[in-house]
Amino acid sequence: MGATPQLTDEELAKLAEQEAKTEVITVTGSLIGRKEVDSPSPVSVVDKQKLEGAGVTNVGDILQKIPSQGNAINAQNNNGGDGSVRIDLRSLGANRTLVLLNGRRVVSSGLGADSSVDFGTLPLAMIERVEVLKDGASAIYGSDAIAGVVNVITRSNFNGTEASIYASTSQRGDGQNYDLSFVTGHSTAKGNVTFSAGFQKQYSVMAGDRDFSAKTYSFDYGCTDAKEAAGACTKAALTGSSSGPTGRINTNPGGGAPNVIVPGCTTQFCTADGKGGFRNFINPTATSFGDNYNFQTLNYLFTPSTRINLFSNGNYELSKYVHAFFEGQFNSRKSAQQLAEEPAQLGLFGTPISADNAYNPFHTDIVSYNRRLTEFGTRNADQSVQTSRIVVGLNGNIPEEVPVLKNWKWELSYDYGRTDSTNSTKGDLILSHLANALGPSFTDSNGVAQCGTGPSTQIAGCVPLNLLTPGHVAPGAINYLVFTGTTSGLNEQHTAQATASGKLLDLPNHGDISLAIGGDYRFEKGANTPDPLTATGDTTGNASAPTSGSYHVTEGFGELSVVPVSGLDFIKWVELDAAGRVFDYNTFGSGVTGKVSALIRTAGGIALRGTYGSAFRAPNIAELFSGQFDSFPLVNDPCDTLPPGAKKPIKLGATAAAQCQKEGVPGNAQFGTGQQRSKLGGNRDLDAETATVATGGIVYEPLAGLDLTLDYWHIQIDNAITTLPVPTVLNQCYEGGVQKYCEAVQRDPASHEISHVIDIIQNVGGITTSGLDFSAAYQYKTDFGTFRHTLEGTYLFQYNEDIGVKDPKTGKEQIIHARGFYDLGVNPDLKFNIFTLWSHPSGLDAGFNFRFVDSFQECDNDDCNTSANGRRDVSKYATGDLFIDYALKSSQGTTRLSLGMNNVIDARPPIIYNGPALNTDESAYDFMGRMFYVRLSQLF
Repeated sequence: MGATPQLTDEELAKLAEQEAKTEVITVTGSLIGRKEVDSPSPVSVVDKQKLEGAGVTNVGDILQKIPSQGNAINAQNNNGGDGSVRIDLRSLGANRTLVLLNGRRVVSSGLGADSSVDFGTLPLAMIERVEVLKDGASAIYGSDAIAGVVNVITRSNFNGTEASIYASTSQRGDGQNYDLSFVTGHSTAKGNVTFSAGFQKQYSVMAGDRDFSAKTYSFDYGCTDAKEAAGACTKAALTGSSSGPTGRINTNPGGGAPNVIVPGCTTQFCTADGKGGFRNFINPTATSFGDNYNFQTLNYLFTPSTRINLFSNGNYELSKYVHAFFEGQFNSRKSAQQLAEEPAQLGLFGTPISADNAYNPFHTDIVSYNRRLTEFGTRNADQSVQTSRIVVGLNGNIPEEVPVLKNWKWELSYDYGRTDSTNSTKGDLILSHLANALGPSFTDSNGVAQCGTGPSTQIAGCVPLNLLTPGHVAPGAINYLVFTGTTSGLNEQHTAQATASGKLLDLPNHGDISLAIGGDYRFEKGANTPDPLTATGDTTGNASAPTSGSYHVTEGFGELSVVPVSGLDFIKWVELDAAGRVFDYNTFGSGVTGKVSALIRTAGGIALRGTYGSAFRAPNIAELFSGQFDSFPLVNDPCDTLPPGAKKPIKLGATAAAQCQKEGVPGNAQFGTGQQRSKLGGNRDLDAETATVATGGIVYEPLAGLDLTLDYWHIQIDNAITTLPVPTVLNQCYEGGVQKYCEAVQRDPASHEISHVIDIIQNVGGITTSGLDFSAAYQYKTDFGTFRHTLEGTYLFQYNEDIGVKDPKTGKEQIIHARGFYDLGVNPDLKFNIFTLWSHPSGLDAGFNFRFVDSFQECDNDDCNTSANGRRDVSKYATGDLFIDYALKSSQGTTRLSLGMNNVIDARPPIIYNGPALNTDESAYDFMGRMFYVRLSQLF
């Protein structure tokens, strides 16, 4: 691209020779180069036109919209996010999608001991195309390629200089995004070197600034239209948090805990009246939060970030048959999340307000009390992540004079990558200090409240906390309780690889036999080291124990391709492939995986293709070595007779009531909490998971420029490495009566609320998913220019997770059916995209993108698999983008101006009441709304 320097005739001849040699290409999913671009495996390509037409600056945001992808994290994840953008093919988990850069592995990136790649580390300006292999490829690439492979191909042999400026903003004047990029390259007859640099800054959007996320709601799944019309119930009600600024006292926690007599309050739950006294707590309704707290106004909806990236690649001819090459990459990310102030839940923390506390007017231990600590400010997390990668190697061809192996390609490479990160958090409290500040206190001789039972037991530095009277927290108490925690992390990867491939011999009928062989050694290391308070759990925030570990693997692999027929009148091409890989991990041992595939292309533009293979995924560092850490999923306590959104107490089922009684929970327990603490973590006893992956499809080209494809796919994962959703754990205990899961539920002995649910990673029965991918592409020329239309979609047949437990009533395996249900995330029947581009010889281009996500159902506690649970329909979602650009050529090069509007109709994401704290789902829908952008680029 760009103006080519004047070359001598000899240099031009060498360039032509190199061009001829590159006619043989390697398609993602195979190790063997071929002149035919057709592949037995289904591969979709996101080329540069589609990347530029998307109107965003992160390749991960573009790839998250392809139909085969689902439920991956991105910058819209605030609560639980870390600023990264990941890809999750077939909704099987980002750790089951292998990411390659120019066919080689990329170091995991994030906050340390990560299991997948942050696509924000890949510079968009340097990307030529992205090839998405929608087929298992463990035999070709090794572990992690169960759901498929995403291979990012960068620009090479770039000649010239290109500078680009991008700016965007939402219709509402927020969420601005700026991107500056610079690419330059120089080519000679001996080689090429390319360098790029980029800067990108994304500003935040607040949840309170979008109508769909400004407030949170609960939904009564048992409320029918008839009941609601009769006034017996309300389907949707404002919910917020029961930890409000005025607090909420549970005066009758039960289970032997003392009752609290609160003057001025006649109900079980009481709150401060703002006048020094107390009154009845007002529950939320369909139109009012009551005394609950709307935390959304302080939460990020779209998180801010700043990225700086550097990238370079090059190659040099050492001799006619040997070339040296390199790739270098550096990315620096600073990102942030923000949540509303700490919701102090004493029942969850196990820190009662002592009867002898100086600020406890009731002189009775208060074991169940919630309050939003508005005096302490918001909770914030700030990440700084640096990712570096270097690849060096030699490649070339075997001379033609060598018998049998003439013109074989070979490559030796070394790939090193490392990510270093820090994550700074503030807004949480020191738990032991909170216990001191709420414990016994006395008034000293100066009339000042001090922590302790008297001067002899005074706790140095401690300031008693006046928690029951909002607005009266002493600055000294705040200083005593708050802390800033810093977690450091790393990921490191070393890969040494050798490959060779080429034709073994020619066959009759223009066929041939080709072979690829190779071996590699890979070393992975990861760690995540939290601050001492977080590591020991001495915090009101999410506790997290340290993670540290490593493993190494040695592998050998090969692929044999037989083309018995080529270029005949009816049979145009027949290809039979077989691939295999042997591996040896120091963590779990050795094994073998294999794959067979076939492609038959006939006259009339019809091709049949199919694959069948075994795949595997070794447990990664986080899954093996992660220390236990906290999470707070949205789910009600099954023993709660008045959960959030309920207007009156509910009756528990017989199995649930019996189990609650067994755990010592009073039959009329009322907690009103919609969030529970779970403890996740690694498991060193994990085994590798295995899978079988099959695809079968047809490709039809009825006329020039028109391609139609239809591919069936089926993935069966056995011994799956996963954590079960907390609602599933609770349902298996309180509805299914499975003791194994009841043992995972731990309760506070005083308040009887759930203190935590143990949910560490384990091998479960497995996952089965299947569906149909379809696509159509049509490109043609007219007097008005060139038109290009593409349709790509997927239809899901099934997504079933076997949790490895039999139903005690039927004896059948317990299966979570996720197709069309929200139990395991957004898994609708149908998703598709349409892309259209019009190009005029004058340099004017225009086009649009259209995206559709079908409806599905959600149920109480994310459990649509229990027939007793009510259901509601989540709406369909459709959105479109428009863009236009004009390229003007001059003596200075080519100037291109692009204008675009994303989400033209300002489509709102559908309401999902079980969505992660935003009434919807961050992974599937656009939160920004209508967005305008402009991009100006200059090619010299």
